[in-house]
Amino acid sequence: MRVSPHTASRLTWVPNALTVARLLALPVIVWMLAADGGPTSAMAAWTFAAVAITDFIDGKLARALHAESDFGRIADPFADRMLVAVGLIGLIAIGRFGPLGPLIILVRDAALIIGVIVMRNSGIDLRVDMFGKTSSFLAMTAVGLALLSTATWIDILFWIAVVLSVASFGHYVWVAVGTLRGRGISTRS
Repeated sequence: MRVSPHTASRLTWVPNALTVARLLALPVIVWMLAADGGPTSAMAAWTFAAVAITDFIDGKLARALHAESDFGRIADPFADRMLVAVGLIGLIAIGRFGPLGPLIILVRDAALIIGVIVMRNSGIDLRVDMFGKTSSFLAMTAVGLALLSTATWIDILFWIAVVLSVASFGHYVWVAVGTLRGRGISTRS
């Protein structure tokens, strides 16, 4: 995507606005899930999908407009995690899934958010890598599809997403420990 420098300078706010819009859409999805009896909600699924697509769009725009920012580096993954969290909690609430799989992803995401904050406060900026992006994409896709249908293949995809989430968490821990050791910071208590 090529954008003239003049146009880019006027549009640098758009990627962050999309991230904020993604956060503002969360209560709408919660309302849709509460209004539906379950075990699926087409209205919530399509809204979830539309909101999830903004994640791809805001990243592309931020790079094309040279509008990457500290706010975006923090808020974008947070908005993604919150979208997935709302979807997972909604899937439990409407009876689509039992709590085990969703809770594994929710605990993993909470641990990652806390870890990133701790590392950032230590002056270490861990970035989302391709493994994490793939894991997040698969979890987001599985959640959106599970909101739409009870097909068995979606359940299998969901459990693959759970396993990949755990694996990517292990990967991030490994990267964090390696980074700390590289800086001479002890990882032993």
